[in-house]
Amino acid sequence: MDLKVERFPLGEFTLLGGQKTVDWFLEYRALGDPKNPAVLKPTCFGGSIRSNDIPVGEEHTLTPAKYFIILVGMLGGGESSSPSNSKAPYDGPRFPPIMLADQVAAQKKLVDSFGIQKLWAVTGYSMGAMQSYQWAVQFPSFVQHIIPTSGSARCSPHNYVFLEGPKNALLADGKFKNGEYTQEDRPVLGVKGFARAYSGWGFSSTWYREHRYKELGYKDLDEYLVKYWDEGMGGMDANDLLSLVHTWQTGNVSNIPPYCGDFEAALQAIEARALVMPSTTDQYFEAVAGESEVSLMKPGVGTYNPIISIWGHQAGASSNPVDTKFYNDSVAALFAETEAKLKA
Repeated sequence: MDLKVERFPLGEFTLLGGQKTVDWFLEYRALGDPKNPAVLKPTCFGGSIRSNDIPVGEEHTLTPAKYFIILVGMLGGGESSSPSNSKAPYDGPRFPPIMLADQVAAQKKLVDSFGIQKLWAVTGYSMGAMQSYQWAVQFPSFVQHIIPTSGSARCSPHNYVFLEGPKNALLADGKFKNGEYTQEDRPVLGVKGFARAYSGWGFSSTWYREHRYKELGYKDLDEYLVKYWDEGMGGMDANDLLSLVHTWQTGNVSNIPPYCGDFEAALQAIEARALVMPSTTDQYFEAVAGESEVSLMKPGVGTYNPIISIWGHQAGASSNPVDTKFYNDSVAALFAETEAKLKA
C-alpha cells in the first residue's frame, strides 16, 4: 500500500472561533483511483495517517482496489497544522482552539480539491468517529454513509472528566511552563503522566484480568505500560496533546448553526446511512450513547451495531482479528445493501 504522505494547503481558512489563517495545511494519504467511490478516514486521538486504526488495505472491505480512500490527519494532531509546527501568531500555546466543525471544514476543502461530488463514506475510530458524525451533520447531503467506531456524536460529562485526569497530569510538570517549553527541554514526565493516567481506560478490566496484553506481544504488564503507553504517547508534543483534548472535550455535533446546541435537531438532520459501532466495554464512549444517538435519528437512517468485545475502547481500532472481521463484514453488508438499492 502506498505510504506516500502529501500536504494540502488550506489557503484562507477561518475557524469557528473567528481566527483567520493563510498558511495552514492538512497532511493526508490518498489510496486508489480517484474515479472510484470516495471514503474519508480522519485520524483518532494520538493517531497517524500512517497507522490503520480502521482496517484499510487489499485484504479488507475498504480496499484501494474498489474505493478511493483518503486518510487525513487532524488539525492539532502533529501531522497537519498543529501547535508544534505552526508559525507565529499561532505557534505553541497560542494555537487557537479547534472544534470538530473546524476539522470537517478543513477536510471538506481537501475533498473538494479532488472534484468529489459526494463521499461514499466517512469512517473513523474514537475522535475519528466524532468527526464522522460531524460530517453527517455539517454536510448532510454530501455523505452517503458514516461508520463511527468506538465514538459518539458528543463528549459526555463522564468522558470529559476522564480527560481531565491525563490533562492535569501533564500540566503538573514544571517544565511545561504554560506551553512555552523548548524542544530541548520538553515536559517529558508530564507527557508520561498523561500516558499513564490514560492507560487504565483504553481496555476493559476483563482484558487486563485475562492478561490480553500478551496477545500484543508484551511479556508482562510493566513492559506493556512502557512500550504501549509511555513510548506510544511519549513522542507526542505536549501542546498538541492539549489541543486534541480541547477538540475532544468540546466535541458536540450541534455546536454549529442552525442547531446551536440542539443535539436532537442535529441528529435529525443526518441523511447518511449511519452504521454506529460502539464497543460494549468502552469506558468513555459508552455503547449506550451510540444506541441513544441512533434512536434520535430519523427512522431508517441509523443502525446500532455494537462490537461485543472485551477489548474496550480499542475494539473499534482493529486491535484484534475478531473485531476487525466484525468491522469488515458489517461494512460490506451495509455497502451491499446500498448498492442493491441504487441498482433497483
